[in-house]
Amino acid sequence: MKKLDPNELALWIRLVLDLTGISLDETKEYLILERLRDLLEKYRCASFGHLYFLAREERQTALREDLIDRITTQETSFFRNAAPFAALRETILPELLGRCRKDGGKRPLTIWCAACATGQEVYSLAILLHELGAKPQEYRITGTDISRRALEGARIGRYNRVEMDRGITPPQRTRFFEPHREQWQVRDFLKTSLDFVQLALHQPFHLGDQFDLVLCRNVAIYFPETTRGHLFHRIAHHLRPEGYLLLGTTESIPSMGNLFQSTQVGKAVAFLLNPGAR
Repeated sequence: MKKLDPNELALWIRLVLDLTGISLDETKEYLILERLRDLLEKYRCASFGHLYFLAREERQTALREDLIDRITTQETSFFRNAAPFAALRETILPELLGRCRKDGGKRPLTIWCAACATGQEVYSLAILLHELGAKPQEYRITGTDISRRALEGARIGRYNRVEMDRGITPPQRTRFFEPHREQWQVRDFLKTSLDFVQLALHQPFHLGDQFDLVLCRNVAIYFPETTRGHLFHRIAHHLRPEGYLLLGTTESIPSMGNLFQSTQVGKAVAFLLNPGAR
């Protein structure tokens, strides 16, 4: 496989950072070469240099979407990692639902999945809420992702057998999915209280809501430290004062101690806003 010269590699690293917020170094050259090689033929480019300068053109939005789809990691599964979903089922969701119900049902429980990929995390939460007896009008889940293609798949909610076997039990499959050829389709009633929105976490954004629960799992680890700091400040702005933030099982935010404090919930770690922090 032909390698990029150092200057060309530096340009690609910068482009990936600009498009996705993902920080690569020289050791990730193979990732650029392997994931983007098919785009040379698709966009009739003789070299990666040609592809790079084409991607920098303002009108090449489709190419930039293709680059984002290939560079971003869309690894996900239903009920990914047991500990946080046990904490959600046994403690966090019952507490938050109870809080909203005590308020006379004036507002729904609001949840944001900040990097939802093809939707399994969003649907896992909806399944949990149904199993806890929540009615569709009692909650609202917003799933966001940078990848337009991933979001299209999430909105459709159709998964193959391998994807279903990664987390969905037979009773859940029967209750919440219906057969569709050789795949399984999320039943319409589970989609009632869900929204899917394209959003780049590494850029300034504003969602028109505050959330009781934010899941931002396994995404900030790919950002440089400054970008992570900006992201967590934005999350703090969108989190209700007594809301929860869940990160990936290996993630932490030690440099953000002025914003969040960690708390043990079962075998999982969650983060709460420090009083007065925004």
